Amino acid sequence: MSSLSVAIATPSYSGDFERCRLLCASIDRFVSGHAMHYLLVEDRDLKLFAPLAGPRRQVIPESALLPRWLSSWPDPLSLGRRRVWTGPGALMRGIPPLRGWHAQQLRKLALPLKASEEITLFADSDMIFLRPFDVASLSRADGVRLYRKPGGITQEMERHRGWCEVASRLLGLPEPAFPSADYINNLVSWRRDNVVAMMARIEQQSGRDWVSAIAANRQFSEYMFYGYFVERVRGLAEADHWPEALELCKVYWVDEDVGGIAGLRSFEEVLGPSQVAVGVQSFTGVPLDRLWALFEAQ
Repeated sequence: MSSLSVAIATPSYSGDFERCRLLCASIDRFVSGHAMHYLLVEDRDLKLFAPLAGPRRQVIPESALLPRWLSSWPDPLSLGRRRVWTGPGALMRGIPPLRGWHAQQLRKLALPLKASEEITLFADSDMIFLRPFDVASLSRADGVRLYRKPGGITQEMERHRGWCEVASRLLGLPEPAFPSADYINNLVSWRRDNVVAMMARIEQQSGRDWVSAIAANRQFSEYMFYGYFVERVRGLAEADHWPEALELCKVYWVDEDVGGIAGLRSFEEVLGPSQVAVGVQSFTGVPLDRLWALFEAQ
């Protein structure tokens, strides 16, 4: 396969700004081969994130990705501390008020439709790259890497099961059987041409624009949409993907023993052989200065 252009994409918001700054520093130090790093933010956060822009980093406002009828407002139920994505146009389309995680997923789905790069690699703002990583390694003769964990979603995983069902319905597929493959992870790579074809499929099946069709569902997963489309609609070979179950990023979730981070001298002590990054969820409470110290120790 000839060399394909790669973009890194990071949806973020004001509450994650300092973590996103650390991610950017780690990309600048360890990541090579990408054409551009896009930061996808709410319009009101554009000024805050602007200092992170550079020759290979752009800050993209949400209004450049999503329709005008879907915008954020202070959430009266939280006394304005949180945001809600709604508006008269959204309500007229039968779209319930959405939360920030919905908007971030929609931005990720929209970016490949606007950007020119052939591959998009998603890196969340609570991630840190810790080893050299050339994005050219995502591509090989039989296609582009796709994270796929066989049997990763079981009947008992109610939320995940719902994501599978919504993806199947909007893609015009039969009801999903379980266990199902899981495509949700950090550092997931997509092909632009597949996203374009997927949105056309969703619009043809639903009779609506893709944003309306997807946002009408309170629970959905961007990664399940893409995974189901490239495997169950196109087929992995035709979609130019090869599946890989190894995780490129070690993630610390809220239910893990993140207290162990305090005793680390370096993240090298916990990274697996194939892993190039670590993700520490912001709600785990690990101090940011501790993460900076571990990053600088690499």
